[in-house]
Amino acid sequence: MSTLLLKNGRVIDPGQDIDIIADVLIKEGKIAAIAPNIEHGSYQQIECSGLWITPGLVDGHCHLREPGAEHKETIATGTQGAARGGFTTIVAMANVNPVPHSLHEYNKIQKIIKQTAVVRVVQAASVTKDLKGRDLCDMATLAAAGVRIFSDDGYFIDRAAVLYQALKLAAKLDVTLALHEEDTSLKLYWPTAYEPLNEIVAIARDLEILRVTGGKVHFQHISTARGVELIRNAKKEKLNITAEACPHHLTLTADDVYVHGTDAKMAPPLRTEEDIAELMKGLDDGTIDLIATDHAPHGEDDKNTAFDLAANGIVGFETALPLLITELIYRKGLSPSWLIKRMSTIPAKVFDLPGGNLRLGNPADICVIDPKQEWIIDKQQMASKSRNTPYHNRVVQGKIVRTLVDGKIVFEGR
Repeated sequence: MSTLLLKNGRVIDPGQDIDIIADVLIKEGKIAAIAPNIEHGSYQQIECSGLWITPGLVDGHCHLREPGAEHKETIATGTQGAARGGFTTIVAMANVNPVPHSLHEYNKIQKIIKQTAVVRVVQAASVTKDLKGRDLCDMATLAAAGVRIFSDDGYFIDRAAVLYQALKLAAKLDVTLALHEEDTSLKLYWPTAYEPLNEIVAIARDLEILRVTGGKVHFQHISTARGVELIRNAKKEKLNITAEACPHHLTLTADDVYVHGTDAKMAPPLRTEEDIAELMKGLDDGTIDLIATDHAPHGEDDKNTAFDLAANGIVGFETALPLLITELIYRKGLSPSWLIKRMSTIPAKVFDLPGGNLRLGNPADICVIDPKQEWIIDKQQMASKSRNTPYHNRVVQGKIVRTLVDGKIVFEGR
């Protein structure tokens, strides 16, 4: 493996409190040195003046659709999109077909990942068989094989007794349950789509169950101000919980549904400016730990239908970082380190995933960003098989120009 030198970049590593102009030396796929003016040697050099060099982004929540819905996305196309977005490690949800609720099905997906993925993919197993919320999957066998994340994402575990059993077992196995918090029995129709009460009731119930069972819960795609408040109070009680917000819930409101139609339909739905403000407050004070994409590709037939019949979700890998650089750094004045911490350092720590830092000796999972480059999001140019995004033609500032995994360049752009 060749030696590579990234020269004169702004090295930003929140995990080590590093924010300096320096070179990064990569040998044998690992971080070998970070320092100004590393002596030139007989190895490849890449000039990074004016660019940010950060740990590769870590996405704790995405959908790759393979197996079962390869017309929407494959592990190959999804991870190519992830690489374009600066992600080096991603956590794929279990809503594929067949569902990875057994070691046999899980291993089949692992084989595809090994053959076709260009970034690191951590596959989550389901909590219940076939995501039906009734019978638990073989959590013990899967945990023994190394699975650490279980989720029925896309589906609320509506039976309290089932979640109680799952959390008791998860506590014993020391694994994380990532929960989709929408009580679908309260579902209403568009234009309200889903009332905030759906999320609030689900979070409140599951916190009560967690108090009894113990274990660790990760709350996915929090979208409401009251949901943030419930989680904040629970963290004060030292419950073992973490939570995420998504770029779309930070940059769009329910009014955007009238502009973008089904491309702005998602679960949980878009909310209000007041909800966004509370999500931002939660991200700032640590109530909300991290930002995840919830990358959810769908074909045209899934979206080009009546609103209440349309599939939920948008693609997110290739738009997440540019949108947040634009909205949070340039418009709200937050620091690059603030953002990278919540998109790399913290998610790696929360889920015990590879990456999240540039420590010497660690694998060189790196994102190189041009923070000044202005460009227009074009859904036709995405690596994803699907085009369902409300951000088409949106002007953003900040672009990923290189992504490295184990020191190997897996994406190189302009």
